Amino acid sequence: MSDFPPRELLEPQWFIPFFAVMWFVACGSLALVSGWWSLASRFATAGSAQGQRFRFVSGSMGLRLLPVNYSNCLFVTVNDEGFRLAVLFVFRFLSPPLFIPWARVESVAEKRFLFMRYASVRIRASWPRLSFYGKAGKGILEVYARASNKRAL
Repeated sequence: MSDFPPRELLEPQWFIPFFAVMWFVACGSLALVSGWWSLASRFATAGSAQGQRFRFVSGSMGLRLLPVNYSNCLFVTVNDEGFRLAVLFVFRFLSPPLFIPWARVESVAEKRFLFMRYASVRIRASWPRLSFYGKAGKGILEVYARASNKRAL
């Protein structure tokens, strides 16, 4: 009977490289499935953003029926030009920080699931849907409404 993983991989000299490879495969797969990598091709940023900051935010990203959940590992900065989104550095493989301008946002709506309210963000010409919970979601809703009113005038 064969063991998986082989016993040799559980030895210290092989375990660390095996673990590192599996970590990168998992993080990269989540970035692809969630749509983060797709958004990065248009919205990747190297700089920081000024504005209202939210740390350790929970959210989700991806298809409506099969989103990837980011529990307490997102960093969101919201300002009048748009919002910056970054994931905790240990999960950042294929998930660079993003800055999404309000002009590229199709809609931001308050949604509800059971007793939890969240902000649902749809981006023009992109398939992933973003959801933000708690204070970050509320902040995104407020600033988007204010920015939309400015553009309408």
